[in-house]
Amino acid sequence: MTSYTQFFSGTATVAGALVGLLFVALSVAPERLRGSHASLEHQAVASTAFTALVDALFVSLIGLEPGGALDYGAVILGALGLTSSCGLAIRLWRSRAGEDLSRRWPYLLGFIVLVYAAQVVTGFILRTPSSQASATVTFVYILFSVGIARSWELLGLHGGGPLDLLAQRLASRQPLSGGSAVPPAPPEPGPGGE
Repeated sequence: MTSYTQFFSGTATVAGALVGLLFVALSVAPERLRGSHASLEHQAVASTAFTALVDALFVSLIGLEPGGALDYGAVILGALGLTSSCGLAIRLWRSRAGEDLSRRWPYLLGFIVLVYAAQVVTGFILRTPSSQASATVTFVYILFSVGIARSWELLGLHGGGPLDLLAQRLASRQPLSGGSAVPPAPPEPGPGGE
């Protein structure tokens, strides 16, 4: 079996640092998370970033244990992430009429729910230590991606990549009374332009 000790040591260090930086980023603008100007969608973004990074941290720490039970770690941490994400989805769905939510939250949260569900399933079906370690490495990469992307979004920044362009496209769609969407109107010509 290939040793993943150095990989898990590195990812545990990185995940711990990222969780600490996330706390710093959240403390810079706490008004968006609590108080009278709190946004449920902003809270969901913070929660999904935190959950993904903590999952990566603890899975990496389990991978460092001699004879670490990566299958149990995948099931337990995946189940925690799955229940947390499903709870957020329910809260966002219930508040969609009273709060101005973006159009992309169902897609992003749906993807995150699928990641945690896959993590739970792989924890149940993979039996060899080598296959468990290999699957765990894949999930650590995915969870880092989710955690970093959601943290980036917390800061109000956009990456400009294909997923960001898709998210902008989804956010720009305007609903009609019949429920279909139309593209945004073309920009007005500038002064002196036709």
